[in-house]
Amino acid sequence: MNTNKNVSENLQIEFCTPRKPSVQHLNKIKIPPSPFMKKIGYGTGIAVYELQRSPALNKLRSPWAVKKLIKRNRDNPLIKERLKQEADILRNLVHPNIVGFRVYLEGKDGNNLLAMEECDKCLGELIEDRNDMDRGPFTPDIIVKVASDVANALSYLHNTVLLMHCDLKSYNVLIKGDFQICKLCDFGVCLPVTKDGIIDTEKAPGAEYVGTQSWCAPEILGYPQDITTQADIYSFGLIIWEMIALSPPVTEDVAECISNCANLDPDTLDDLLEKMSSRERPPIPENLKLGKEYNWILEIYYCCTRKIKTERPTAIQLTEILQEILKDKQ
Repeated sequence: MNTNKNVSENLQIEFCTPRKPSVQHLNKIKIPPSPFMKKIGYGTGIAVYELQRSPALNKLRSPWAVKKLIKRNRDNPLIKERLKQEADILRNLVHPNIVGFRVYLEGKDGNNLLAMEECDKCLGELIEDRNDMDRGPFTPDIIVKVASDVANALSYLHNTVLLMHCDLKSYNVLIKGDFQICKLCDFGVCLPVTKDGIIDTEKAPGAEYVGTQSWCAPEILGYPQDITTQADIYSFGLIIWEMIALSPPVTEDVAECISNCANLDPDTLDDLLEKMSSRERPPIPENLKLGKEYNWILEIYYCCTRKIKTERPTAIQLTEILQEILKDKQ
């Protein structure tokens, strides 16, 4: 770095965007070091910060969410590859219910980062807040709005770009404003699928579904994994359950399996995997007295979390059903 630059510039980390053949020159984008940005989230091996951008040409610029590798993971090839894969996928996704790509930058010291559109909060945090305030389930209108937006994103992924998300959960649903719009994020473990919704083994030979176990469908928890887009639908149903129960969807059987997976002999592990693959959907808490206005929501939840994957609705069907519900409420 040039020692003649002033002190404030010395606090900046410089990244250069990769040049494209059709572009003669791209300005350097300066991202402040992590301590100079507000931390707004975290994930496996990464942290997410808010970047307040300086005005340009007397115009205000919207903030970015910057996903950076945690220092100890900068040399971790798996975490680095996931961040790059997420950037490669996200830059090609254009949908109102999917978080917007801004830029992917590779630092000389391995401090790679992905900048995205910033939203106000994730659904998981809002669920935690609501539970802490003992406010009870989200209203049917909000649940239907979130479900409709997420279903729209899934329909686009499954049918237009032929991808399955593989890590659908409340913490990967971002909210703008007072639920004006919901956006799906975190595409680091996506898998390609065929038009029939089955994993595309030609594009991803030997690939495995890497998701968060508490949100996984039964056919994913067992071995061998049965990977289709219907696994996303099961996880979608569990997000609906979260908005009602205000807690993660960890049933006792899955919690026991997760806690006992390490250091087991092969026979015991086989028994454990069989138990995981027969997981039951989490029940609606008995203490909740839900009115008839929740009937449609509960019906969608039960349909999406059927144990037999072929009995679950598709993303297109969910979109159509939820649009009809929204029309009836107008």
